[in-house]
Amino acid sequence: MTTTPTDRRATRTERLHDVLAARRRVARRVAEVASLDREGLGRWAESALARTVAHAQRYSPFYSTRLPESLVEAVATDPEAFRSVPFTTRQDLAAAYPLGLLAVPLREVTRFDESSGTGDGSSIAAFFSADDWVENNLTVARLLSAVLDGGDVVAVAVPYELAGVGQDLDRALELLGCTIVPLGAASPDCPPERMVRALRRSGATTLICSGTRALLLGEVARRSGLDPARDLAVDKILTAGEGASPAKKALLAREWGASVYSMFGMTETNTLAMFCPRQDLHLVETRTYFEIVDPATGERLPDGETGELAVTTLAGRAMPLLRYRTGDTCRIEAEPCSCGSPLRRLRHRGRLGDRIAVGRGWASQLEIEDVVLGALTRPPYFFAFDVDGPDLDIALPPGSAADGLIRDAITAEVKRRFGAGTRFGVLDVPAFEHALRTSAKPTMRNFLRTPGRRAP
Repeated sequence: MTTTPTDRRATRTERLHDVLAARRRVARRVAEVASLDREGLGRWAESALARTVAHAQRYSPFYSTRLPESLVEAVATDPEAFRSVPFTTRQDLAAAYPLGLLAVPLREVTRFDESSGTGDGSSIAAFFSADDWVENNLTVARLLSAVLDGGDVVAVAVPYELAGVGQDLDRALELLGCTIVPLGAASPDCPPERMVRALRRSGATTLICSGTRALLLGEVARRSGLDPARDLAVDKILTAGEGASPAKKALLAREWGASVYSMFGMTETNTLAMFCPRQDLHLVETRTYFEIVDPATGERLPDGETGELAVTTLAGRAMPLLRYRTGDTCRIEAEPCSCGSPLRRLRHRGRLGDRIAVGRGWASQLEIEDVVLGALTRPPYFFAFDVDGPDLDIALPPGSAADGLIRDAITAEVKRRFGAGTRFGVLDVPAFEHALRTSAKPTMRNFLRTPGRRAP
């Protein structure tokens, strides 16, 4: 039978109607789960967890060889049996690259993302079906609506290449009616100077980027004669791509005259935690099951204790992940937030791989950042550090390195927190800034550099 152009148009129209109907179904599902109270959310998570384990065991080549049927059946009747599910690691994802974790036919994949992330640089893949992708877009839009609306002009300075964070934010912001300024990250066509000009020309009210990039853009603005707080309209900074210490958030708030909010996610999981109007970070428990485990033993820890964050996807068919060890040091707090959300709160304490032996124990890069940035009183707000025997070796920009009050404040706080001595050097600011400019995801890892010559 011959297919006519009219038949083909009718088929395309039917396909479009099917797509829109599917999106409406996803939207209803997102709204239903989002409306649950704490008790209802717990019941939903138990049933979703059983469905996820069964789906992974049946359709994922990786999990079908790791999960016996008996364990799948046990999880379906007793949620505590989930503790017996083996952990998944980033090394597992790298070994299964590219298709070993795909749990739907390839034709159902809407997005194929990749990330070298903050691990060892090996490639890992992430897959999302149309429903997976739209559900995350809608969830992010709902959470962003806590502080954004159609009157906001949002500059998005995160990567758009391979990883889907930029596109995901775009979709969510479009749903809210925001105006989007897609700055991207580390593009030769949009260096920091052009980003600052775009912020001013567009009247951007919101900047989304890593906290480190926001520090760099503030410095570039000052060099061009602009005061970020006075001459730019940005009154909200949404940080993504790295942890941010309290000192960094306070510094950004002061320098930009903006409220600072944190977001947390990964290429392989999409969004994991989002801010509330009170600037607290809440777990997105409508999509993910969260555990805190002992990094050494894998034993699950109760709320309130610090350990490694492990996550299980509850709303992703294309690439289910079970007990995925993120490498992030976190604490989950169950006490209700004053914002009224039933979602528990997350305290991010840095990455396990970034812990450094110093003084009487271990310190995270976030903790060191908190000490140094908390003491700096003048721009540029950059520093580098290394461990030199029993001392923490810290390099500061020339003006700060020559300031005895700044050095004394850092020395006292390093001694109090870490029981370590402090030595100071002078930071090579141009070289350091070059590292920030050429990084698609400038983070506190840029701060780990050999400090250089000694300060006076």
